[in-house]
Amino acid sequence: MCGFFPAFLAFAQDKPLDNPASPDRLSIFQAPLQCPAAPQIGCGSRAKPMLLELERNPSVSEAWLNRAGTQIALVWKPESKASARRSIADQLKEHGATELKGKDRREATNEFLSGKGWYRGADVDRLSEEEARIIAARLVHRVEAKTTLSKDKAESLERVLSDAIKKRFTDEQVKQNQDAILKSEGGLQQVAGQYLDKDQVPILKEAINAGLRPLPDEK
Repeated sequence: MCGFFPAFLAFAQDKPLDNPASPDRLSIFQAPLQCPAAPQIGCGSRAKPMLLELERNPSVSEAWLNRAGTQIALVWKPESKASARRSIADQLKEHGATELKGKDRREATNEFLSGKGWYRGADVDRLSEEEARIIAARLVHRVEAKTTLSKDKAESLERVLSDAIKKRFTDEQVKQNQDAILKSEGGLQQVAGQYLDKDQVPILKEAINAGLRPLPDEK
């Protein structure tokens, strides 16, 4: 996980815009915000502080991320000045985001105005939850490749790992504790001990030490 801006209070909106912004109040940027551990979706833990900080700017009405983590949409306030918009665009450019123009902008605008697959503020926690489920399933598959788990144990292990990883991504107060839970021998036993035999816990630790990102033969 890595941040873009400091985190602030979140917005809770996950529905299409009630009053879609006119195209002249909308800018869309290509952005490198895919999850390294789940490349098919956007990284909620990276995007969340960015979106929230952008919405603190007096020129920005709304800031959104698309599901793939490849685009940021900014809805400008009617009174926003061109100079303020350029300043924000320049700031985003420093972090790898470039404003779309021409055909790419028109296509992205149509996708945004459809209201489907876009996340605002704290809603990107849903992407973090999905990322956690993907990672947990990956870890369990690594364990199953080296030891036998019953279906019930595998499902329970996946669920408890997913919950621990989700908290690590979304809960600022427990991130440090969750890192310890995931990386230490004793911590692993706290999370997964009731679902694994003693000799299986090191196998889970090995799976985690291999990294949360997909290996060449994994999805």
